[in-house]
Amino acid sequence: MTLAVNSENAHAPPSGGAPGRSGGSAAGMAAGISGSLIWGSAFAVPVMLGGWNPVIVTLGRYLVYGLLSAVLLILGGRDLRRALREHWRPALAFAVAGNAGYYLLLVIGIKAAGAPLADVVIGAIPVVVAVTGNALAPAGGGPPTAGRVPWRRLALPLIVITAGLTLVSVLEIAGVHAYLAVPPAEKAAGLLAAAGAVILWTWYALANARFLARPDGPSPAGWSTAVGVATGAVALIGLPVAALAGQLTVPSGAHPGPATLLAGVVFLGVVVSWAGTVLWNLTSKRLSPALAGLLVNLETVSGFGYVYAVRQQWPAAGQLTGLALVMAGVTLTILTGRSRRSSS
Repeated sequence: MTLAVNSENAHAPPSGGAPGRSGGSAAGMAAGISGSLIWGSAFAVPVMLGGWNPVIVTLGRYLVYGLLSAVLLILGGRDLRRALREHWRPALAFAVAGNAGYYLLLVIGIKAAGAPLADVVIGAIPVVVAVTGNALAPAGGGPPTAGRVPWRRLALPLIVITAGLTLVSVLEIAGVHAYLAVPPAEKAAGLLAAAGAVILWTWYALANARFLARPDGPSPAGWSTAVGVATGAVALIGLPVAALAGQLTVPSGAHPGPATLLAGVVFLGVVVSWAGTVLWNLTSKRLSPALAGLLVNLETVSGFGYVYAVRQQWPAAGQLTGLALVMAGVTLTILTGRSRRSSS
């Protein structure tokens, strides 16, 4: 999953000529699509590691992310280290809201309510980010990376995407071809955890966008690395707390085994966390928060597909219809972005 984000700095294309803006927006679209497809796998890996405590999966993922980022920080030179020293407070806040806290709530939601239902709740993030980001954006014209997208252009994509998410949610909550048969109270607890993840990620997306808009902001890769170092520190602090709470106990006869767990957390830490965040930062620098947020709906669709692929099942026809509506809304979002570039 994860939201949101815009800016211009020395690493961004020039804001003067139309070709630079158009190329930057196209790069932002490509990065947003690629990052969302990568982030979708964050829903499937916990299903593959279902025998392991979600706390172990979460800490493992972010310890790997932190270790990789620490190595890159050492190799990155003085500029990157200075950026972390100067901006360690937002890096730490984003580490908690956008990474460790968000993903822990997501994994808890997956375990309690089932991956498809948790995926659908998390799928509200793009809509929340798009609407909130657009409402807070300055009105009037400007480059595609700033300013408010006219609501008339967002109305149809928002309506189509919301209809698709609602259809899938209603079918799952009503128990029609439900993925996970558990008591309603347990599903409700999972939904609350997923809703908490939505709140955290929405704040992170918009705050990260404002940070990246600063002229002294680091590059997308540099900021992913800085936040990764802070995330690793949070994970290290969480280790003794989790151990005292009995959350690090290895289950007897755990299936899958430790080798699969290691492979899973390395994939989550390197590909999903570091690479996915780099792509998201690129998207945030090139597109308005509204368009960037709506693109993240691809995370919902791909996550849903990956989960059912792992289970070797097909979603019900109604759920496929809902996902098709979400994809239609994403397509409309891409067309809206092209129209905005051509008119700027």
